[in-house]
Amino acid sequence: MKLVKICGVKTLESAETAILNGADLIGCILVPQKSRTIDFSTAKQIAQFVKRGRPQSVAQMMSHLSQKCDSFASPVDYFEYVSKLVLDNGPFLVGVFQNQSRDEVLKIANEIGLDFIQLHGSEQKLDYTNDEFGLVPRYVVPQDTEQLKHDSEELMKRGVLSLPLLDSAQGGEGKVIDWEYISGNLNFTRAILAGGLTPENIRDTKDVKNILGFDVSGGVETDGEKDLTKIIRFIAGGKSL
Repeated sequence: MKLVKICGVKTLESAETAILNGADLIGCILVPQKSRTIDFSTAKQIAQFVKRGRPQSVAQMMSHLSQKCDSFASPVDYFEYVSKLVLDNGPFLVGVFQNQSRDEVLKIANEIGLDFIQLHGSEQKLDYTNDEFGLVPRYVVPQDTEQLKHDSEELMKRGVLSLPLLDSAQGGEGKVIDWEYISGNLNFTRAILAGGLTPENIRDTKDVKNILGFDVSGGVETDGEKDLTKIIRFIAGGKSL
């Protein structure tokens, strides 16, 4: 089964709708002064809701993973295993950051109670590995392919609870990336697919290879706000693949 991440959530209602309908990951934008930036008080409420009745915490998953990290033959095996951990133990809250300092990111993550930190800018992704939060490093393909290859190996070697994410250069603006390129050139890793996905085109990805799941933000909005019906439809579409 594929992972589904609903990103750019700004209200408890939209987060609850996503979780109750099967979303594995909820993304909150924590980059200052963006249209989808969430206020801390709401993010904390979502963090509390996300943690209710969860089988394992991120800390428990990290401990489990650290004991197994030497047993994986390749990043493909590694990220598929991490994906299964997330599927079996979610949901989890992801905070999205962009070119913010490591100290700032970890401070905010602790204050809100995040599970994963997503790095959406040009920062050096491996500099943000830590013992408290999982990592969702974003890569623009095809231009970041070599960096993705390097980081995939390194994240596996370090045993980082991580899920790479593939996006368009204009992330969050509904631009579809090259699915054929992903299928043909990224067989060295596994990643979450973002970029221009909607409830209408999600099933068109059924033949795309090398992906663990799907990430959506603008594709489940109407007039710039999260549309609960679209969220439900997108999750159903993603989980059917």
